[in-house]
Amino acid sequence: MTNTLHRLNSSTSEANFKLSCDVVHSKIIRHDQSLIDSILAHDNPQEPIITLSDGQKYFWYLAIGSMNNPISLYLRNLIPIISYPAICLNHRVIFRGVGGMADIESCEGSEFDGVVHLLSEEQMNRLDKMEMSYERIIVPVVNYQNQSHSAYAYKMTIASHPDNLPSERYLDIIVKGCEYYGIRPDYIKRLREEQAVTPRKEPHTYQSINDVPSDVFYTTDDLAKHNGSDPNYPIWICINGKILEHVGLPPSDSPEYEAQKQFHTIIQSRFAGREADFEIAKAIYEPLHKLPLNEEDLTDEHRAMLEDHHLSMRSRNDQNNKYWKPIGRLRRSNKITNSSL
Repeated sequence: MTNTLHRLNSSTSEANFKLSCDVVHSKIIRHDQSLIDSILAHDNPQEPIITLSDGQKYFWYLAIGSMNNPISLYLRNLIPIISYPAICLNHRVIFRGVGGMADIESCEGSEFDGVVHLLSEEQMNRLDKMEMSYERIIVPVVNYQNQSHSAYAYKMTIASHPDNLPSERYLDIIVKGCEYYGIRPDYIKRLREEQAVTPRKEPHTYQSINDVPSDVFYTTDDLAKHNGSDPNYPIWICINGKILEHVGLPPSDSPEYEAQKQFHTIIQSRFAGREADFEIAKAIYEPLHKLPLNEEDLTDEHRAMLEDHHLSMRSRNDQNNKYWKPIGRLRRSNKITNSSL
């Protein structure tokens, strides 16, 4: 049964990744070759930054995780000037922390393959903010034509995170990115066959938000008032048609305070006062599902997966679920959301 499910997932993932790539290719505007040539004319292989005569800067960035996938890049509005496969020398990739995220560490004699992107300064600054738990380091890379260069990579700032298995979803993203950008087949084969993963959940095992009042409904206008801008309106978020209200932070001397404050800040800045499904789908790309362009593109199964992911993240910070209270359901255009049934 497990092998059959894996084959079905693999087939579905391959088909939807192709569809997603077709969407991305239709949306992005390719950089003009003359612009690329004018930038590369100022390149110094010993430096990870290209500085033009007018002060513009471009950054060589080695992606080791989901950023080697074109869909993940697109969802973060990152459009590299150019990209190419390369080998990082005297370092290795390890998976650690919650969710088994990719990290890099120095290891003499070791090497791994990744994708080098050339990003604008504005894009690199945004990427720094996205990778808030990482710091930039400079690493040596060699392309498949044996040309050396220096590039930036992101290393976790908390080295004490224990090693952990990557999720099947996360490794799927990495492998598909490696295939897309032409990483060596032997390296991809090692990832597929030798890297252990935490298997994907089956849909019937997804967690669901319980105790939602069955007779209370709100409109999108009601939801929008609770975006955190007015202290008279507590923060609301909407997950899979279910509205949750933030009931407050713990006391500042509580051992949970810092974690809850950080989680609250992320929720307020990204999801408060609106439906969060689409934004979560952009952050938590799942190759099993076609790239959604808006809320309407999300299938019921995809929404259920996102609800499960939200609950998993919340339980790590709020094991007793005491900081978020379900208060009702969302009604769109006089039609109750499908999750209210």
